[in-house]
Amino acid sequence: MNEDVTIIVVNIAQETYRRLQEEARKVGKAPEALTRELLEMSLQAREEARQGTARGVLQASGRVRPLGETLRRKIIPGVTRDEVRASLAKAGGPPLSEIVLRQRGAKL
Repeated sequence: MNEDVTIIVVNIAQETYRRLQEEARKVGKAPEALTRELLEMSLQAREEARQGTARGVLQASGRVRPLGETLRRKIIPGVTRDEVRASLAKAGGPPLSEIVLRQRGAKL
């Protein structure tokens, strides 16, 4: 056996293992190989996020996505976020954060 390899045993739920097997089959890999790849990717993303900004942390966790074209077209140059929030508050509409979440749709 390769001396640079350590074996670990991880207990996971049956449903999680079923999903892992299904994903591994889709990408043509053994579940063990996909597990190793996912673990390495996750550790790398965490390391990069720690070194970055709050935005980097959110992007690494999949909680921030780039604006879609529909929202991008609605941006008015020179208008600040605070001005938008103030206008929305006066109009009695939902907060800007709710509007953005609605426009983004479901998380991937």
